Amino acid sequence: MKLRLKNTIYIGFAFLSIMVLWQAYNWLVPLYLNDFLNDLFDGNEFLIGLVMGLDNLFALFMIPIVSKASDRHKKQTGSRMKLIVLGVMLAGCAFLFLPLAKNNGFFMALVLFLILLAMNVYRSPAVSLMPDVTPKPLHGKANAVINVMGGIGTGIGYTLLLVGGIFGVKDCFVVCGVVVVMFGCLVVLMYKVDEKKFATQMQNDVLFYKKQGIYPQQDEENMLFAQDKNKNGKTRLWFVLVATFLFYMATNSVETFMSLYSTQVLKNANAGLLLFGCLAVGSFVCLYPSAVFAQKTGYKNAMFVGCCTMAICNLAISFFDGFSFWLVPLFVGAGCGMAFVVANVYPLVVSFCDKDHFAKYTGYYYTATMTAQTATPVVAGLLTSNWLFGSMKVLMPYSATFLTLSALVLFFMPSNGKKQP
Repeated sequence: MKLRLKNTIYIGFAFLSIMVLWQAYNWLVPLYLNDFLNDLFDGNEFLIGLVMGLDNLFALFMIPIVSKASDRHKKQTGSRMKLIVLGVMLAGCAFLFLPLAKNNGFFMALVLFLILLAMNVYRSPAVSLMPDVTPKPLHGKANAVINVMGGIGTGIGYTLLLVGGIFGVKDCFVVCGVVVVMFGCLVVLMYKVDEKKFATQMQNDVLFYKKQGIYPQQDEENMLFAQDKNKNGKTRLWFVLVATFLFYMATNSVETFMSLYSTQVLKNANAGLLLFGCLAVGSFVCLYPSAVFAQKTGYKNAMFVGCCTMAICNLAISFFDGFSFWLVPLFVGAGCGMAFVVANVYPLVVSFCDKDHFAKYTGYYYTATMTAQTATPVVAGLLTSNWLFGSMKVLMPYSATFLTLSALVLFFMPSNGKKQP
């Protein structure tokens, strides 16, 4: 079976726009909060984590609402694009005000609220576009392409931040660059993505593959997992969601505090950007190979390899106090491990549902990720604050611990008695 690569790339521009904003947001906001709270609050790492966690808590409540609205709108109009267009425009416009708000607590809170509101309007519909127009056996490869597009967005975000840091330009340069990229993605989406046409092409492909006898029967079998009477399917879904929760407990803690880790542990504000760029390169390079690996061995096994790889790399990183070029291969290795998880976890989750509930199960996936991203900034912030360990060096062992737990959950995940998805 052949993936319609061009269609998938066009859809991936929605994820690119999400990732380029998130990188800048997660780097700048902790620094702004640290500067604002430094003279006001002892143990400000905890309060930074609390703020970064609360914005994800807000997302957690919005996701089920938006997911249901997206599925309903899809059934009525055959399109999710209105929500995506609205979300990109609102998020980009709100993000422009972020540098202006950094010295005013109320203004900053309002801007952060608007950014998160807009992002959550279009994140679930954007992610649900791929399974809407891709045959289920090709979800793994398509998701790898989508994540490659996200990796490009991540790379653009880090490049803008690194250029801004090296040349000492104001954050407005970074923010304006991010918004220009987002609106460029929006133009591509509006003029190149025809959901009804793409869905018709998918249906024709499925019919053709079935006539040729190369469309796997496992596709229909996987849909039984979503039925209430299939207890084993529900149990397996829970294992996947718990493993996903633990994985994001590990990775989001590093993502949230890397800007502070860079200045306090690596002793170089730009070192963290360079190393995160190396992580993005490792992830980018391994995304498609990880999908091929998963197609041969199963999504679960690919995720297990990824969690173990990241755990080993993050534990090794924790032994460095200050920047070293030996950190480069470790971050590249962590990026490779991350690719094996992020390229396969979403296809595994939606393998438990039928075509009419992709956004609903996308909502389950984001509920697991957002619950983790709500909790982990608070927990990691508390551990690194002066109230407990008082050092950012705790961050990497903390991350490695949750990656190990995620790998253990995957290892003990029950079998479905068939070839593992």
